Amino acid sequence: MFEEFDTGFVPPAVQVEMRKYLSALIGQLPSEIPNILVSEYAEKYRVLPLDTPYPGPWSNDRTPYLKEIMDNMSVTSPIQRQVVLKAAQIGMTAAAENVAVYWIDAVPASILFISATDDLLKKWASKRLDPAIDSCGCRHKIFSQVTTKGSKRTGDKVLSKEFVGGSLDMVSAQAAASLRSESKRIVIRDEIDGAPKQLKTGEGNWLAVSAARTIAFGDRGKIFDFSTPTTIEDSSVYPEYLNGDQRKYFVPCPRCGEFQDLKWAPTDQAGYGLKPVRNGDRVVDVYYECEHCHGEIYNHEKGNLLKNGYWKPTADSTDEYFRSYHISSLYSPVGMLSWLSIWNEYEGAKNDQDGMRSFTNLFLGEPYRETGSRPAIDKVIELRSAYRSGVVPDGVLFITVGIDVQRGSLKDKKNPARLELEVCGHGSMFKTSSILYRRFEGAVDDFAAGAWNDLDQHIRDGGFNFTRADGRVFPVSMIFIDSGDGMTMDQVYSWCGARRNTFPTKGTRQLKAAKGGDVMEAFNVRRYKHTKIDEDLTMYTISTNYYKHHTYNNLNNTYRNLDDPGRPGFCKFPYDYPDEYFDMLTAEEKRSDGSFHCPSGKRNEALDCRVLNLCAGDIFLDSKVFELKVEAKSRGAAPKDLENVNHKLVLRMLEKETKGV
Repeated sequence: MFEEFDTGFVPPAVQVEMRKYLSALIGQLPSEIPNILVSEYAEKYRVLPLDTPYPGPWSNDRTPYLKEIMDNMSVTSPIQRQVVLKAAQIGMTAAAENVAVYWIDAVPASILFISATDDLLKKWASKRLDPAIDSCGCRHKIFSQVTTKGSKRTGDKVLSKEFVGGSLDMVSAQAAASLRSESKRIVIRDEIDGAPKQLKTGEGNWLAVSAARTIAFGDRGKIFDFSTPTTIEDSSVYPEYLNGDQRKYFVPCPRCGEFQDLKWAPTDQAGYGLKPVRNGDRVVDVYYECEHCHGEIYNHEKGNLLKNGYWKPTADSTDEYFRSYHISSLYSPVGMLSWLSIWNEYEGAKNDQDGMRSFTNLFLGEPYRETGSRPAIDKVIELRSAYRSGVVPDGVLFITVGIDVQRGSLKDKKNPARLELEVCGHGSMFKTSSILYRRFEGAVDDFAAGAWNDLDQHIRDGGFNFTRADGRVFPVSMIFIDSGDGMTMDQVYSWCGARRNTFPTKGTRQLKAAKGGDVMEAFNVRRYKHTKIDEDLTMYTISTNYYKHHTYNNLNNTYRNLDDPGRPGFCKFPYDYPDEYFDMLTAEEKRSDGSFHCPSGKRNEALDCRVLNLCAGDIFLDSKVFELKVEAKSRGAAPKDLENVNHKLVLRMLEKETKGV
C-alpha cells in the first residue's frame, strides 16, 4: 500500500513506524456503510453503570419504546428529524447517549450535542457520556486528529471529542458562536424547553440557528430533539411535536388484548386511566382501567405491555421524513417509577397550581395550560347603553382610535387579512365610551391598497368625524396602530408617516419601571415609552399587561341601578354591539402573576384595540399636562404649583370646553 511513500531523509526505522501508524488509522475506518442499528449496537456493546436503575448490559426489552426512536438515528434510516415530548423516568437521555456513541464508534461522523444550560451540559458530559464511551470500549478511538511538534492536544476533553472520521462538540443553547460554526451531520438537542428561545446576541431562535448546521449534509443530516415541556405558550418542543405525526405508544390489554395508549384520567367518571385501591383513607395500590373491557391492569404487568407495544401515528406530519413522539411516565418500566408513585405525586400536587404545573410537565410529559380569570361576559354585555354605534354619547371629552392589523389570509374566510379598529371616547373620571367598532377586510401588505385603501376612503368620507346629540363635532385626537409581528411594520410606518397625530405602536408584556418618565408607582411598571423612527415619526412601545389589567378592572364596574352614572373607569358600549364583540373583549385569561394569555382559537382583537385606545388616551393627557406646565412656568409658577397639573385637571378643563356647542 505504501510502496510510493516518500519520506525523504526520514530514517528507515521511523518509516516503518509511520507506516504502521497510518495503517492503524485507516484500519479504523469502516470499509462499507454499516447496517447495524443504534438499538442493536447498544444491546451489543453498552453496559450501564452501577448508579443507574438497571446496571449491566443494555436490554431493549426493558424499554422497548426507545427502540424505534434510537433506530431513526441509524445511518440506514431515512428519517432526518425527530422530536420527543417526554416525561421523566423513561430513559430518553440514555437513548441519546447510545446515539452519540454509535456515531463515534460504528459510523464516525461530526456530531453536535446541545443542552439547555452549561450546568446540565457538564453533568451530562462527565457523568453520562464518558461512562457510555468507556462501557462500549471505544475510548481508544478518541485522540487528537492534528498533531504538531510540542502540541499538548489530547482530542479528549470534557466538552469535545476527536476521533477518526469525525468529532463531537458539546455546547449550551446560548453559545451562539458554537451554534453557527462548522457543519455537523448529527445534532442532538436535550431539554430544549429549558433554554430561552432567542439567543442573547440577537441572532434569532437558537433552534433555527443550530438546525442550519446540518444543511450541508442534505438528506444525510439528522436532528434528534427531546424535552420535558413547560407551558403551552412558552414551550418550544410542543409546537415541534404538533408539526410531526404525533406518535403514541399503543400497548395490549392483558385481559382483552385490545391496543390502547396509556392516558391520564384520574376521575371515577372516565372509563380508563389510573384508579386507586383504597384501604380506608389510604391508597394501597393503583391499577390502570382498560378503555375497552374496563379490566384491571396492574403495574407488575407493564413488562409484557411494553414488550408487545408499538408506535402509532395519530396525525399527518408536515414532512414524511419527520416524526414526533409523546410518552408519559405511565410507561416507565417496572422497577423505575410505579403507577402508585405517580398517583401519590398527583395527590400531593392537585390542590396547588405550581404543583400541578410540575406534575403535568414531569410525569405526564405535557405542556401546562395556565388557568386564569376574566370578567363575567354576561355582566359585561349588560354595559350596553342607550346610544347606537357611531354616535358620541354625553360625557365624552375627546376621542382616540386604536387599529389592530391582522395578516390572516385572503383565502381564509374565518381569518381574513384585515384591519380592526375601535373608536373610543374618553370622559371625566377616566370613563370610556366605545363609539364604533369596524372591520376593513383586504390585503394589508400594501399601505396604498386593500384594507388600507378602504380605511383611507372611510376617513375621506368623514368617517372619523363624530357628532354628539347636541351637534358638537369631535375630531379624532390620536390614532394608534399596532405594527404587529414585524411583517407589516413598514406598511404601518408608511401609513402613519403620512398623517398627523397617527402613531405606530409595539406591544410588550411589561416595561420595567424607570426613574421619572411614565412610571405608575402602584404597579411599578412603565406604561409606555417612545422611540424616534425618523425626524417625523415616533413609535410607542406599550406595556400591554398594565392596560389589560385596567380594562378588566373597569369591566367589573357594573351598573348598581338604572340611575347609576357609573364609577371611575366605568365603560359604556352602544346597544347594537353584537355578543361577538364582548367575546373578543374578554378573550384573554388573567393569570395569578398578572400576565395575560389568550387560549388557542380565541379572537382578542377588541381587547387589543382597547389597549391601544387607553394608551393613546394617556399620552394625549400627558401631552396636555406638558403644555400646561410649560405655560405655567412661562408665567413664573413655582414648582409646588405644578404638582396640581395632572390628568384630572386636564379632564376638568376639557369638561368645561365641551359643555354646549
